[in-house]
Amino acid sequence: MNKQLKASDSPPLIFPVSAGIYSGSFKTDSLSAYEQLIFLYRNLCDRKVEASAIHSYGIHTALNGDMDESLNIFTEALSINATLKNNAGVIKNHQSMMRIHAFMGNYFNAVKLGNTLVDLSLISQNDVSLADTYLLLSQIFISQNNFKDAENLVMKKALPLLYYKLNDKIGAIKCYDQLAFNYKSQKRFSEAKWFYIQSNLLARKIGHSESIVNSLINLAHVKMAIGDWQLALNDIQEAEQLSVKNQYKFQLIEIKKDLFELYSKLGNLNAANLALLQFKQLEEEYLVSVQ
Repeated sequence: MNKQLKASDSPPLIFPVSAGIYSGSFKTDSLSAYEQLIFLYRNLCDRKVEASAIHSYGIHTALNGDMDESLNIFTEALSINATLKNNAGVIKNHQSMMRIHAFMGNYFNAVKLGNTLVDLSLISQNDVSLADTYLLLSQIFISQNNFKDAENLVMKKALPLLYYKLNDKIGAIKCYDQLAFNYKSQKRFSEAKWFYIQSNLLARKIGHSESIVNSLINLAHVKMAIGDWQLALNDIQEAEQLSVKNQYKFQLIEIKKDLFELYSKLGNLNAANLALLQFKQLEEEYLVSVQ
């Protein structure tokens, strides 16, 4: 979810505002970057941009771990966008709130928001938002072991919309991955492997290296689940080469952990110990980078 939230917004620059009225209270201390933006646009009477700044603040708050407060902030942004009849803003607010509720396990609220998003997307003819909502609803249904509805949403709605109408190959790859994860969750490994292979083939066809890496990792996990250790190792080694070449540091963390397990299973203890050492080093570097 963090990756989705980060991708949906860009942090604003800090404006040189040191004090003023924000949310009805006078502040003599320095305002945060987001509060400065909101304060600035509120005083400029640009409510649309103010709502966007508030939404950014909600994402910042969620990434810092305060989910309840982020929902309050998104609600404030939603109120402004609804008053302005800014449909794009309303959809954006609903999407973030839906993701937060899903992350917190509040599936009833997440599904309710998802159904609202479907209606809003249909009314505004926003096919991208519609497809994204179908995929997110499918994830929620999988979390609830509602595998059939999850499958139908992707197979009958999201995939045709993305592949044929929008010609969005990256979106189609996400659909294949979602279907594969659905089957893997049910331990239907043959079907899961087939869809991960489709994801891999399409990623190679369009030359999308990150999707190739992700599909190789997912394929390896299925093969590990059924005890095909050597075949899984082949996939992980290729994923490692591509990740090093493209500097996919986050994927490398998972790859090194998988290599430790695979080499251990295959009896190569020296390689396993090296992979474990590299995993711990990469994990520590990543944790330091996000603090």
